[in-house]
Amino acid sequence: MKNKIVLIGMPGCGKSTIGKLISKELNLKFIDMDNYIEKMTAKTIPQLFEHGEDYFRDFETLACTELSERSNVLISSGGGVIKRKENIGILKKESYIIFIDRPLEELLNDVDISKRPLLKEGREKLIKLYEERYELYKSSADDIVKNDKGLRNTIDIMEKLIKFNLIID
Repeated sequence: MKNKIVLIGMPGCGKSTIGKLISKELNLKFIDMDNYIEKMTAKTIPQLFEHGEDYFRDFETLACTELSERSNVLISSGGGVIKRKENIGILKKESYIIFIDRPLEELLNDVDISKRPLLKEGREKLIKLYEERYELYKSSADDIVKNDKGLRNTIDIMEKLIKFNLIID
């Protein structure tokens, strides 16, 4: 039975903001995967990336494994979690995965690239990541929710989907 929610999507699509609000409304524990990795390693995400992306992704896979053992949680994944099929395989077993699909123009206007290791090259890098990842997000998700009509609208749609598709203790 699926007893947890995982949010996937581009940096800046709303995974953390929406996840925190929905988890409160549905009485679920909220876990931000990047924060979880930082606590696990006692290093920041940028510090982990200093050793290379693969080094970071290894910890991300470990986090997927550990978090997949929890129940009644809502997990906001890192934007690149879909880059390893293994991660999605681990999460899909007992998780309902929602892709928060936010239009590229809105991402470009809102994302603070200074705090994102993979985006330090600027807008062009965000566009490239979007093009590389979009189909992976779609193929990894159980459902896709557009985040283009306001926060409350997006949350309402997601809550209906979650209540319909999830077994929560």
